[in-house]
Amino acid sequence: MQQPRAQNRSYPVEDFLQALTAQLDRAQDALALKVSGTNRPLTWALKDFTIDLRVFIEVNDKGKVLIRSAGPNEEGASTIHLNLTTITRPMVEENSYAFHTDADPRSIGDIKSGLDLDEGEQRTLDWMGVRTVGQLKQLDPQQVQAIMGIPAARLQAALVAASRPTVMGHEVVRRRDGTTLLKIQGANLTSGVMPEVKLAGDPVEVVDATPRELVVRPLACHEEGQIEVFTEGQRVTGYFRMGNANGAKALDHAGPLNGNGQRGAP
Repeated sequence: MQQPRAQNRSYPVEDFLQALTAQLDRAQDALALKVSGTNRPLTWALKDFTIDLRVFIEVNDKGKVLIRSAGPNEEGASTIHLNLTTITRPMVEENSYAFHTDADPRSIGDIKSGLDLDEGEQRTLDWMGVRTVGQLKQLDPQQVQAIMGIPAARLQAALVAASRPTVMGHEVVRRRDGTTLLKIQGANLTSGVMPEVKLAGDPVEVVDATPRELVVRPLACHEEGQIEVFTEGQRVTGYFRMGNANGAKALDHAGPLNGNGQRGAP
């Protein structure tokens, strides 16, 4: 007796496309290895790649579009026609959002506890392409209310939550002269005025300061304890552990940090 066929699983559209293009990327890598390893002067590649899929389109309760492949003789399926083309690296770089230049690259989910936005409003922000806190800070609440329907007061409250200072981590670094420093990573750690920093209750020198990163000089007695950052009348805390300074990351302290937390001119 034939067993009933298990129903196919539904997948988000982006997962399907990522899986497909990842396999094509591997085919490209194999082709590069084939050419460079065998010195083959001529080989074959796909000029066009077309796929027709019989699928069922679903939308889950979170507004995510899902696709499920149709089984044999299953009625009511739609046909999706995919025609893949190629793009070059400069095209991707020119038309993609540069997350490394984002003033606050935290995801919206990182400040979820401080948001006064319901699930539908957060979904609307995602559909708008607002996925980082830095992008959220660039929004005009009145304009978003007029166009997208999110109440300006609630979006303003979200912007307040996004502007609070936060300590997210730390890293022990060592200058080329052998001086050990502590790099404190976070968000909104300074707005241009040098913040005050304490390690285990002791005030320490702030060597460099940007909104995303503080570099401080710990005292010889500091091994671990609480980080306290005082900026714009607000106090934020974290925890540090110096560990083995001999294994610290080397820091070329040739110049100040710029607004992106990198060395060199802003």
